[in-house]
Amino acid sequence: MSGFLLLLGYRSVEAETEDRQWDVVVIGDSIIGKEREDGTVDGYFEEYSGMTMLNGAFGGNCASVGEHADRYSYNEESLSLKSLTEALCYRDFGVQRADLAASQVKREYFDSVMEQLSGVDLRQTEILLLAFGTNDYMVGKQLDNQEDPLDVTTYGGVLRYAVEMLKETYPDLEIVLVTPPFFHINGRENCFEEDFGGGTLDQYAELEKEIAAEYGVYVIDALNDLGFDETNFEEYTEDSLHLNKAGRQMYARFLAEEIQELTERKSE
Repeated sequence: MSGFLLLLGYRSVEAETEDRQWDVVVIGDSIIGKEREDGTVDGYFEEYSGMTMLNGAFGGNCASVGEHADRYSYNEESLSLKSLTEALCYRDFGVQRADLAASQVKREYFDSVMEQLSGVDLRQTEILLLAFGTNDYMVGKQLDNQEDPLDVTTYGGVLRYAVEMLKETYPDLEIVLVTPPFFHINGRENCFEEDFGGGTLDQYAELEKEIAAEYGVYVIDALNDLGFDETNFEEYTEDSLHLNKAGRQMYARFLAEEIQELTERKSE
């Protein structure tokens, strides 16, 4: 299925940008991206792992695309997994820059992170983490389309689309899927019980693991293995969803341990 993905509008990865080498690049949502100053996930990760990490995650975005996918200044769409994958593969962030320039709702860190991402050369990166899913779940994006496995309006479809395009463009890059951590919004059921229209969060995570197996890529199951649950999530979150400092430390250490395990497996 992969061949046709790059036929139209393709720009060579030789496009001129200012490159910096990173061991790990992560794109995702506010679970990783929200905090940029006081104890960041990437800062703790670098401390625990000894590897460099570019935190290219943005708050408010879904992996899948929606009704505003072709609308300028709607930065949640130009920062979707689909759009960011295309930008990283074509090495062209023109759409994102135009959207952010016009956006009235962007967070203060968006512009600087975009500049960092636009300078990334994934040929010099060891691991790319795709850490999406929380917002897809909360807005009720559909899990999959059985008639079109590459339907980018669904969570499964956009994961396949991204993995195929990235593997095609960067065959030496280690692509790692990361499931969302457990959370419990106050006044609602927890994420294993609450269905916002597309399914419960564990269904999104299970689909992610199935797609990882389908394409032979590694998956880090933060939902089930990180250690957040109904008994302790308040210790690690500031609003039942976003991580507090202790939560960011725990999450970063978890990522570092999982990536160390992946590295050891590859060296065997």
